[in-house]
Formats: sequence, structure tokens, C-alpha cells
Amino acid sequence: MKSSVRNNILSQLNSLSREDKSRASSAIQIKLKDLLKNKSGSWGAFKNLKDEPEINWYEVSSDINWAFPKLTSNGSMEFRKSVTEFKKSTLGFSEPADGETIAVEQLNGFVIPALAYDRKGYRLGRGKGFYDRALKGYQGSKIGVCFNVSLCEELPREEHDIKCEQVVTDQQTFKVN
Repeated sequence: MKSSVRNNILSQLNSLSREDKSRASSAIQIKLKDLLKNKSGSWGAFKNLKDEPEINWYEVSSDINWAFPKLTSNGSMEFRKSVTEFKKSTLGFSEPADGETIAVEQLNGFVIPALAYDRKGYRLGRGKGFYDRALKGYQGSKIGVCFNVSLCEELPREEHDIKCEQVVTDQQTFKVN
């Protein structure tokens, strides 16, 4: 079920022009800047893949120490803060080449990308479960980010799927009950 929904959403995302993605990414960045304007500490962020919003985190907030995901040798995900250099991971996304590892529990919040989110705050990722495993039991803020074209009323989900309290798209920001 998830794989057919994933393929449908990927098709919609791939139909967006580079200009549409750039405009939508800018709108999302403005919304995140407003949402996080009074936040500080360390937060989890991401370096986008081609079908995810492209965010300049340092323009979102210079008061936040952004931490980025890195794949570990055992197939899990860790986060590194104070990053100055990135390299391509084995899965094709940019991950920290330097920086200081920070425990998930020490992060004040996360901004989490997805192929899609639903109105209940559940995400549809790429099917490998990295965020679900890394954030299992995490109690801090979780803000989901996706293009509005991939916002769904309801997504198929499993018991282990994490839920975000807020979702930001290029057209709206909403809190989840």
C-alpha cells in the first residue's frame, strides 16, 4: 500500500518544474523562519534531495545550532552539529563530513522532510525507516516539511511511524491535534 502511494506522490513531485520547487522552497523557508523565530539551542535539519524543499537553514535562524543526519556504519542515523562541510552519502544525500555528534535527546526539535504528510501529522518517507528508528520515543518538537502538492488527507501508516505536531508546506502551516 505504502509503495503505490509513494510512487504516485513521486510522480507528482517529479512533474514540478525547477522554478516551482524553488518558489515553493522559498515559501516554506519563510514559514519556518516565522515559526522558529523565538527558538534556540540545537535542532535537527536536513540537506534536501531533489524532490524535497531546499532550505537555507542559516537564513531560517542564526540562533539555532543546526544538526544534520549522517548514516552510521550499522545502518542507523546520527546527527552532527557545527558542520562546515558536507559529502554525498551512500544513499545520495549530503551528509556531514565533519562536526560534533549530538545525541537525539539533546536536540530541542527536528524539522523533518518527507515525500508526503497527512493532516494527522504522519509522514511518508522513502521506506527505509531511518527517521522512525532515530526518533522513536523522542519527546521534543517535530515539524514536518513537504511541498503542498504532496499533502494528503490520510496516509497509510504502521505502528512504528512517527508523528509530527506541525506540518509546513509552501501554502500552509498547521498544528496537528
